[in-house]
Formats: sequence, structure tokens, C-alpha cells
Amino acid sequence: MFENAIVDQNPHWEGTYYKEGVPRKILVKVKDYLELPHIIAVTGVRRSGKSTLIKQIINFLIREKKVRPGNILFLNLENPQFSQYKNDIAYLDRIYGEYIKLISPEGLIYCMLDEVHFFPEWQVFVKSRYEKGHIKFIVTGSNSRLLSSELVTLLSGRTVPVEVFPFSFVEYLASMDIDATDAVSFIKERHRVRKIFDEYLQLGGFPEIAFISEPMMKKEILVMYARAILYQDIAPRFGIKKAGDLEHLFFYLISNVASLYTYNSLSKLLSLSDKTIKEYLAYFEDAFLLFTVNAFDFSVKKQINSPKKVYAIDTGLANAVSFNFSENMGHLLENLVFLKLKQENKEVFYYKTNNGGEVDFIYRESGGNQGLIQVTKEIRTENVRKRETKALVRAMEETGITQGIIVTYEDEEKIQIDGKTIEVVPAYAFLSVRPWYEKTRNEKQR
Repeated sequence: MFENAIVDQNPHWEGTYYKEGVPRKILVKVKDYLELPHIIAVTGVRRSGKSTLIKQIINFLIREKKVRPGNILFLNLENPQFSQYKNDIAYLDRIYGEYIKLISPEGLIYCMLDEVHFFPEWQVFVKSRYEKGHIKFIVTGSNSRLLSSELVTLLSGRTVPVEVFPFSFVEYLASMDIDATDAVSFIKERHRVRKIFDEYLQLGGFPEIAFISEPMMKKEILVMYARAILYQDIAPRFGIKKAGDLEHLFFYLISNVASLYTYNSLSKLLSLSDKTIKEYLAYFEDAFLLFTVNAFDFSVKKQINSPKKVYAIDTGLANAVSFNFSENMGHLLENLVFLKLKQENKEVFYYKTNNGGEVDFIYRESGGNQGLIQVTKEIRTENVRKRETKALVRAMEETGITQGIIVTYEDEEKIQIDGKTIEVVPAYAFLSVRPWYEKTRNEKQR
């Protein structure tokens, strides 16, 4: 019944390696997780490269781990041949049973289920097969509910998460055969890196976009991505009747990244209830389209009730629906810095000083290290310089944090104020080589 679909989706059984594309940094973590018995749950926004990552994993297993190709089953559950059966989990078990009959695999089986959430009760199948042993699951999904409380309960302690983002700047450079991962390589390629950064800032890092040459086509595709997620994923999944309101809120927020908002202000602006605003924002985060950041406070209640800042999954997506790139450049730079911190699993807040100043980011690492980062288009004019450094120095005094960084479009210098050092770093360098905040910390420790 499903033999054709199974065979068509597994060309590696015939000894064919997949075209890998750009090596993803997250692949290193996945390789480590392959040694664990846990289910690997790969999540991320649509079109971010989850399926390509799976193919890179398959190549790795066959080429380096010497796994028999037939012991690797890949199924894209969004495939139209499966869609009419998605509401009966028994069919997923039947598909797997037909694979066993076709291949007769021996030993450990690697089962990769792409867009697994298209079978609403997929976790029942995974739990059942997982408990029988001799199987390693890797599942992917385009919404954060892949790791929802229901799943955590059902598969408690059995899953490890992997979040896939669009290309980082380093990966974007790699797509153009530029290595900027260490200081020497960066210096050699600095002129090309500087030029390509402008393109990355404007058009973002969705993998497909990186290989399209026509700028207007790139923007059209990005808007299409957003509308497809809103109307084909979010609206039907959550039963939203007024999808136009959903779109209006999304396009307003993504046109105003790095800006403060409250539920009440959005409610008045868009004539929607606070409840609806909260729900829609949760849906955007669930689909990995937008992220919200709270003000730093030791009181969790105050964090929750503070005005929030919003950031987009991709600056290209934000710029595609904005009206003026030059006016929005500072906010897009801030968005890129946020995404870098997010991808490095930093806990991120913005910081309000006691005298009303604002620092764009205060972050915490799992090891307890903290840092402060300010982002601005330029720091050459006196009023901007005074504003940005004053808030940063005050925040350093209040928090006791010794690391102060200002990320700019292209300015670079070292500022000494009141015995404190502030590193001014151009964004293309901050996003390329070893993180500048780690470099600063290590220098202070020597």
C-alpha cells in the first residue's frame, strides 16, 4: 500500500549520497546526540533547513558510522501520499511495518520522521516503538509544540531538543565558499565579508534565499514564506476565523522589530482584545516566526508584566515587509545580535537602568557568565555616543558586569570611561569570528 512512497523517499538505499549543501553548525551537536538512546527532536521555522540537516545526518551515518543504508528510514509525513491517513495513527505503524517487510533490517534502526506533527498522535507510535528497543528516532517539526507539555509527559526524559535557525552569518558566508570562522581567515576575507554583510542584513539567511540572484524575487519569496505559515499552519491549526487580523498583527510587529510594546498598546492600535493579542503572539512564537524579550528583573512577576521587545526569526523576513531599510537598519542590526545570542543558547533580556536608560541586551550563560551589549547604527555623533555609553556604563555599575560591548554597523574602537572599558565592534566582525564577548572575557582572565 505504501511501498512506492517509502522507496521513493529513501534513495540512499541504492547507495546514493544526498547533496549536503552548507554544513550546519548544529550538526556537531546532533552527532553527539546520535550516541545517546534519546529521541532527537529537531524544531525550527519552515524552510530553515531541517530536512537538509536530516540528509546530512544520513550521509554521516552511512559514510562515517558505516551504518547499513537499509537500516535508515526517512519519511516526510507531509507527503500527499500520507495525508489522507494522518488522523489514524495505526497507519503510521503500518507504514513502518511495510518498511520492515521491504528491507528486513538487522540491528539498530534509524527512523527519521520529517514534519512529524502532520500525524497528530505521532508520539503514541514513537513511544510504542521506542520502548521495544533497537530503534533511534529523529523527528522534525515546524512548531515548538513538538516539545509541548503533553509530549514531555508521554516521552519524559527520552527526548533531546535541537533548534534549527536560518543560516547564521558564518553559514551564509560558507554558502559563498568564504571561511570566516577564525581570526586569520576573517582578516584575509574581510573586504568580501564586509560587502556580503550588507546583503545578509537586508535579505537574511533562509537557505533557499541565499542561492537566488534576483533581489525582488527574494523579497517576494520571503513574504510568501510568512503568509504560508500564517494561513496554512497557524490559522487552521488553531481554528482562527479572522486570519486577516492575524496577518495585520504579524506584519505590524515584524515591521517594528527591536521595539517595545505592551498588550494594551497593541490592543488599542489594532482594535483587538488583550486576550487575542496574547494568543496570536503565542502562535507566532510557536511557529518560530517571532520572539519576545522581557526586561531583566530579579522578580519574575515584574519581568512578565514589563513592556516586551519583539524580534524576528530573520532580518530578511522583517525587511521584506518594511518600508525603509535605511531608517530600520539599527533595529535590524539589533535583531541579528539577538539571533546570535539566541542560537548560542544565551538567556536574553533587555535592561532598564535605575535612571531610565536602556541597554539592548543583558545575557546569561549556563555557566553563570553575564554580559551587556548595546547595538546602534553608528557611534560617531556626540549625542548618540553619549546616550549609548551612558546607559551601558550605568548598567555595568548596577549589575557589576565587567563586559561592555557596543555593536555598530562599521565603527570599531575601545572606549575608556570611569575606569571601565567598552569594546565597539562592527557587526560583520561580531557575527563572524569567535564571539567578541568571549574574547573580552578571556583577555580579562589572563
